[in-house]
Amino acid sequence: MENPVPQSYSVYSDASFVKQYLDSIQGNAWNAYYERPSTLTLLTDVTDKRILDAGCGPGIVSKELIKRGATVTAIDYSPAMIKMAKSLLGATAQTMIVDLNNGLPLFDDSCFDIVYSSLTVHYIDDLDVLFGEFYRVLQPGGALIFSTDHPESPGFKLNPVYEKRIDRVFWDSFNISLQIIRRPWNDIMESLNRSGFKVDKIKDAQPTGDCKVRFPDVYENLKYNRYFICVRALKQ
Repeated sequence: MENPVPQSYSVYSDASFVKQYLDSIQGNAWNAYYERPSTLTLLTDVTDKRILDAGCGPGIVSKELIKRGATVTAIDYSPAMIKMAKSLLGATAQTMIVDLNNGLPLFDDSCFDIVYSSLTVHYIDDLDVLFGEFYRVLQPGGALIFSTDHPESPGFKLNPVYEKRIDRVFWDSFNISLQIIRRPWNDIMESLNRSGFKVDKIKDAQPTGDCKVRFPDVYENLKYNRYFICVRALKQ
């Protein structure tokens, strides 16, 4: 299947960008002190849990999950991201090139306890395929944890979303634009329901206290605007 946002794929597959991206997200306000800690709070004890990091990027979350005692399989559609993840994780995780737009044919039913997917679903064309595959590879009672753009973010308020569309967003920090798929929030919730998931918890991302200390100006923006939303859904 052709990737629905080829421009973003080409950006994420550029080795020089991937190095810049890794250097940034390890300690920036938006990832390290806002989205990542917020989404990670939806995890319980992951000791000895089998986790699929779906859309792992350069492997930052996978590294944290391994530190917490999980057995991690890290997948991404970008060869450059997987190469960086392999460099970061070494032999501590299995890393594989997988395009989530094409499902998860390499994985058996019920082979994971948790699927973790950070800021990835807005690159996927067919959420029924994505969530259906996440449901299939989870064991009964397993959890899907993911984050995505908040339906009440400033960008959505400025340009309301009434149906699925491809948008272009500009990242000031990298001076690049990316293509993403925007859709009404109900589309996401209904797709989860059709796939068999029961939504267990939804939370707005919140900047940490360290964000306030290190990035006070960004902190004020993140504190009083909603940019990312975090979801935990269970396989019934």
